Amino acid sequence: MACHILGRAHKENQSVSASALESRIGVSGKYLEKIMRILSKKGIVSANRGASGGYFLAKEPSDITVGEIVRALEDDMILVECVKENGECKCCPSAKVWKKLYERINEVLDEMSLEQVVNGEIV
Repeated sequence: MACHILGRAHKENQSVSASALESRIGVSGKYLEKIMRILSKKGIVSANRGASGGYFLAKEPSDITVGEIVRALEDDMILVECVKENGECKCCPSAKVWKKLYERINEVLDEMSLEQVVNGEIV
């Protein structure tokens, strides 16, 4: 939701203050700060300090996939340990099922850009 709001602000070449994001999303300042720190480390958002500061997208909305955002906020979308890059599941007969599900979920999320979400183009 924060990225969606920032995507709309991006169209107007504006940043969004932390307090505005808090009230529009309905989360605490501490939780918002944690989310923004994660997204910032992944190069999705940036921030300006000061009276007219705020958060803004670090790159164009068309260059940000929904997958990037979700993986950043959801611990890389690791459903079960055996889908980790180096995860080898020797005792789980369903490991291939989980890996395929993980791959497909990420394919779908990576096909959608933040710009498409902001513009309501996702069907």
